Amino acid sequence: MTLVKKTALWIAARGLLAERGADFFRCWERTAASFDAEDIHDLRVASRRLREGLALFSPCYPRKKISRLRGSIRKITDILGDLRNIDEGLAFFRAEAGELGNGQGEELARCIQLYEKNREEARKDLKRDLRRMNPRTLRKMFVRTVHAPYLFDPPPGAADPFAAIEDFAREKIDLRLEPVLALIPVARRPEEAAAQHRLRIAIKRYRYRLEVLSPLMGEGYRDVHAQVKAYQEILGRLHDLDVFRELIRGIGLTAGTEQALAGLIAEKREGAFGQFQDMLGKTPFDSIGVRVRSLL
Repeated sequence: MTLVKKTALWIAARGLLAERGADFFRCWERTAASFDAEDIHDLRVASRRLREGLALFSPCYPRKKISRLRGSIRKITDILGDLRNIDEGLAFFRAEAGELGNGQGEELARCIQLYEKNREEARKDLKRDLRRMNPRTLRKMFVRTVHAPYLFDPPPGAADPFAAIEDFAREKIDLRLEPVLALIPVARRPEEAAAQHRLRIAIKRYRYRLEVLSPLMGEGYRDVHAQVKAYQEILGRLHDLDVFRELIRGIGLTAGTEQALAGLIAEKREGAFGQFQDMLGKTPFDSIGVRVRSLL
């Protein structure tokens, strides 16, 4: 559907959520057929984006119904987690095996074989779990919920269904920007890995909200979205390296291989953090927030 900034909130909520729902169910169908690593990733992202859309428009709907729907979609996100984590570990170990010496690379190759075996088991578990969850049942629940926003006599605390979507959108996008700006002063210190992890999550939520509202933004959206995504990706890289640093301590590597791998991880983390610092200097996140607001 075509939306304009003056579209009534109840109409915009139904239309934007329908778009996100269609993407989610399309990804589910594709994943159930292939169980390909990228399809699994796409479904996980689609489920999170849809959950963010439901959180965004929750003031437009009965609380219990929207919470139940979000919980059902969250189950899909969760069951995809194990296989996705194994795929991330496999990609990491395969990349590092080529950078280590012959003996150490062979040792890491044995770990890769173990991960490949674990992936096959996780794939079977995911197939079983997805078969237990009927997409048609969830789709019916989704349609019933999303097509019935508050219209007349909304309860106290609910959004005005006839307000313009632009006012609602600006207010709600700013709510996701606030924690991002609050975390940056701490996260820009290299030793603050926990703050960098929290910042990654805050930026991811901001990005998903941005994507849900993207049909309202028009020209300029792609550039600002690319900037937000770049922040999320570099912080994701830092988080992955921190996870892998802990992971290598518990997989039975010899001391020499573990030390060599830890050195590679430390070197790559330093480089990734340097990129993060450069981004903060060249594209401050508060300027991104100003630009996003101007598009709504």
